[in-house]
Amino acid sequence: MKYELILFDADGTLFDYDRAERRALEEACRQHGLEYNEQLLEQYRRINSALWRQLEEGLLTSAEIRVERFRSLLREIGSGASAPGLAEDYLSYLAEGSYLIDGAEEICRHLASNYRLAILTNGIQEVQTSRFQASPLVPYIDKLIISEEVGFSKPRPEIFEYAMDALDHRCRQTTMIVGDSLTSDMRGGINYGIATCWYNPNGRENDMGFEVDHEICSLDQLARIL
Repeated sequence: MKYELILFDADGTLFDYDRAERRALEEACRQHGLEYNEQLLEQYRRINSALWRQLEEGLLTSAEIRVERFRSLLREIGSGASAPGLAEDYLSYLAEGSYLIDGAEEICRHLASNYRLAILTNGIQEVQTSRFQASPLVPYIDKLIISEEVGFSKPRPEIFEYAMDALDHRCRQTTMIVGDSLTSDMRGGINYGIATCWYNPNGRENDMGFEVDHEICSLDQLARIL
């Protein structure tokens, strides 16, 4: 099948979210007199991951996650710091973190001459917009589609339908999603009926009970698939 439209996930696929997250949490903690260390980072990531999984299941909104993750973290470490204040500062720093995954700019530049490229991301609007606009990917990406703007998150079919309408592309058979998340990107693509390419740099096992169309461990391998 000749693909025409490639939908990229953002965080963990094109953008180095781990690096941006680490810096944002460290700076926000410093602003609020909290001791930052690797244990705190792991606590935050565990809490945050669980909340975003609830978003994928339709149980929470991104607006609720903004503060709840810090409210839970502060409760867990026994701190009386302000969760809303910590959340606000964290998001400000996170919005500055437009670090890219190795090979992201190169693969987008390579593909842009022959394919339409878009980003489909579960995320917070002002953060994702700021990071994207500060990145070198802007010339290659037709559209940035953010779940908070759309009102639906991956893996819901509605966000995929919104993306197809926004891009005026009606053919699912010529569309592929590339992402690192089995639960949102791959499950969403399968449910919507488009091809899937799992970016799996750490060699994780697929234990989800479904098969993906393609699997890559580095972004440059995408060129060979296409």
